[in-house]
Amino acid sequence: MANYREEQIRNSRRLARQILGAVSLLLALIGLFTVLGWVVSALRSALDDSGRRASYADLLYGMVMLDPLPFDDVNAVDPGVFKQAAIWGTVYEIQKNGESLDQYERDPDTGSAMIPKLEIDTYISNLLGPDYQITDGSFSTDEFVYQYNEEKQCYLVPVTSSVAQYTPEVEKITTSGGKMYVTVGYIPTTSNSASGELALTAPTDPVKYMDYVFTRGENRDWYLAALQESEMKVEATPEPSPTAAVTQDTQSMVESQLNSSMTDAASSTAEEDASAAEETEPAESTEPAESTENSEESTDGTESESADSAPEADSDTAESDEAVG
Repeated sequence: MANYREEQIRNSRRLARQILGAVSLLLALIGLFTVLGWVVSALRSALDDSGRRASYADLLYGMVMLDPLPFDDVNAVDPGVFKQAAIWGTVYEIQKNGESLDQYERDPDTGSAMIPKLEIDTYISNLLGPDYQITDGSFSTDEFVYQYNEEKQCYLVPVTSSVAQYTPEVEKITTSGGKMYVTVGYIPTTSNSASGELALTAPTDPVKYMDYVFTRGENRDWYLAALQESEMKVEATPEPSPTAAVTQDTQSMVESQLNSSMTDAASSTAEEDASAAEETEPAESTEPAESTENSEESTDGTESESADSAPEADSDTAESDEAVG
């Protein structure tokens, strides 16, 4: 009896150890998969910079839409370029967030939206850094004259105008020599066809690439320092080689097809006539020759019979004469 109880206790302990081992193994596997998931997420976050590229696309929207000329120093650029880019960049941010310019006060004389100077200055500071000196006041461009209201500290922005030439698409962000290069593709806002007519759909591929060069400034943040042409180029689309068929006009093509059809029909008719003639022509045989020979033989026989009968007739006539005499 004691041995049975001891055996039962040992079996119970063995079962408990097996269950504990299975639970430990399961927890270990769960922990392993959890760690692997964290590692994959970290690697994906490190390799996927789509969020960063999107943020720089928003920051550079005002610059790209105006397509300024390349420069090596921001201080050598007309300040109106950056103020105009800041104005339309701010408008873009407002519309992107689902808002509208109706939230701003309107100028009673022109109906323009009165965008506060503070928002424009903030945009420029985020782009060029806090050390860039911003000069307040009205300025003009080739498209518009932006009035500055000194009393209300705001810029008058025409709300019905559209000055965007391109929209940005950040292709890549690289760092080299203490500088950060943001390669931006310029996608046209409209598309003209080869015939000069406006296309129904806007293009989706960049037509050129530019590098926005950033350097570190205060708090080790990146600020725009230069704009240059990118080494990344647009792939040229091969044009089809011209052929003789392409240069023909419609009338020539139709005439050529008609002539070809008529020639084929005439050739087919001639071949059918020749075939029919061959089928109706009698086959050569020796029967006509044989019939001709038979007719010749019968003719000779008739002539000989006639010749033979002639003397008999003469003799009969002579006998009759003698009888009469």
